[in-house]
Order: sequence, then C-alpha cells, then structure tokens
Amino acid sequence: MKVSWVALGLCLAASVVQARGLEYQPRLDRDKLSQGATVLLDFRTDWCIACARHASIIDMLKEKNPALRAAITYIVVDYDTYGESGMAEKRQVTQNGTLLLLRGSRELGRVEGAVMNDSAIKELLELSLD
Repeated sequence: MKVSWVALGLCLAASVVQARGLEYQPRLDRDKLSQGATVLLDFRTDWCIACARHASIIDMLKEKNPALRAAITYIVVDYDTYGESGMAEKRQVTQNGTLLLLRGSRELGRVEGAVMNDSAIKELLELSLD
C-alpha cells in the first residue's frame, strides 16, 4: 500500500511542474491585476497531494480548452512561505490548496481545500471567460 501512495505522489508531483504558473513574488498579483489580467492565485505546497491534484486538473483543463490558458495568468503562491502574509490575509486565504480567481479589484470565485473533482475547478476557471 505504501508503494501505491508513493507512486501516486510522484505522478502528481510531476503534474505540478506542468501546471505551474509564475512563481509568486510580492506585488506580482497586484501588478498583473493592474495590467488588466485575470489572475488565478494557486496557494499550494510541494508536499500537498490535493494541491498536486489541483495542478493536474488545471493542466488537463488548459489542454482541453486553450482559451483558459490564454485568459488567465496563473500564479503559484507557496503557502509555506506566504500563507501567513499580509497578501494572504487580505485575500482571506486560510488554508493550503486554495485557488482564487481575480479580475481587477474583484474576486470572481474560489475553491478551497482538498477538492478532487474536475467540475468545481472547471467552473472556477470558466468564470474567466465571461
């Protein structure tokens, strides 16, 4: 059983690399939003299996619908580093595995925690197409 979990973790970790967007740096989100971009903040850690699953789902959805790739600026926020930052507090992010979709000064939607189904994440990303 342990081998199965290790293999799953390695497979999902590989998908994190594919779905990874820009690495968050302070003010990056504000800069992109002020330029008119729709931004997905992906609060994750490298050790989080649910986060790796989110990355796998996001990558699959971008492959199926290239408009999602073009419409969204993807920013990966290391929760271990920035989870208790002023930026996370301002955006009311309280847990690892949070996906937050923003445009301008508005939050379009969010998915929090260990959401493992494609439909919730798909619905979130499709808000960028409106």
